[in-house]
Amino acid sequence: MPYKLTEEQIKTAVESGAMSLADYCREHNIHYVVTGVSGGLDSAVTLGLARKACQLAEASGFKLASVGLIMPCDSASEAEALGREAIEKFGAREVRLDLGPVFEYAYANLTAGTDEQIKKILAETGGERELKDWDESRRIAQGNIKARLRMIFGTYHTARMVRGLVLSTDNLSEYWMAFWTLHGDVGDFGMIQHVLKGLELYDIARYLGVPEGIIAARPDDGLGVAGGDEDQLGAAYPALDRIMIKLLKSGFDPEGGREQLDKLPEIEGVPAETVRRLAGRCLAGAFKRRGSISLLRADLGLSEVNSIEL
Repeated sequence: MPYKLTEEQIKTAVESGAMSLADYCREHNIHYVVTGVSGGLDSAVTLGLARKACQLAEASGFKLASVGLIMPCDSASEAEALGREAIEKFGAREVRLDLGPVFEYAYANLTAGTDEQIKKILAETGGERELKDWDESRRIAQGNIKARLRMIFGTYHTARMVRGLVLSTDNLSEYWMAFWTLHGDVGDFGMIQHVLKGLELYDIARYLGVPEGIIAARPDDGLGVAGGDEDQLGAAYPALDRIMIKLLKSGFDPEGGREQLDKLPEIEGVPAETVRRLAGRCLAGAFKRRGSISLLRADLGLSEVNSIEL
């Protein structure tokens, strides 16, 4: 029988996620949680969990409010409408910030000059591959700038002004694929970071009452890099989840070396090139999952601080 969460598992996950957020906010005296709302499934589920956390907090006498940010940046008007529907459905307070003019100014006036300097460096240092892939890199860079503008002027500005907490909207499927922007769309508290998007998140969304238009919409990060999430990833989310689960069960290590690509298992019904592409993307994105690297004193040949004689 195909894998599927039971209603009891869904209920437990929802209650545990919401209670963990409520407890964390109470412990640290945080009264506002902030969600960047794209009109997609992930942010809608996060808003739904945030509402439950607010209800649990209120029941214990603690004030907690949910704020949803709509931040269009050359994105589709349909996405904004879906985002607003989610905010209204889950009782969040809305903040809207149009980042389109900021992005257009920044890209036209700030990056154009640096691009010419970068091209010169690449030409002088053997960067043929980078120059060949320039247009693709440019699209990805534009998407990264949009994500970081959302963070700078949207979620973290709002969170600072309300002394609140930014909620992460990343899921486990995207975590495996390193499908997020460093210093861009990762928040302070993640309730769905380890939830499978294709095999679990849709059922949780239905349980929470996420509007059907959001559930049925094509997954899209709204950054304009390609034709939606699945176009960028090369597989639909349910298929991606199944492939990754089978890879992990075969001993595949997402943090391991690329030599693993030479001994991938055959997965029935899935072309070998699809398995290899997803496994390769997972390995290539390991640096994102590791975060920033800081060398220890021992790595530098320095003695431990507590051994220093003053």
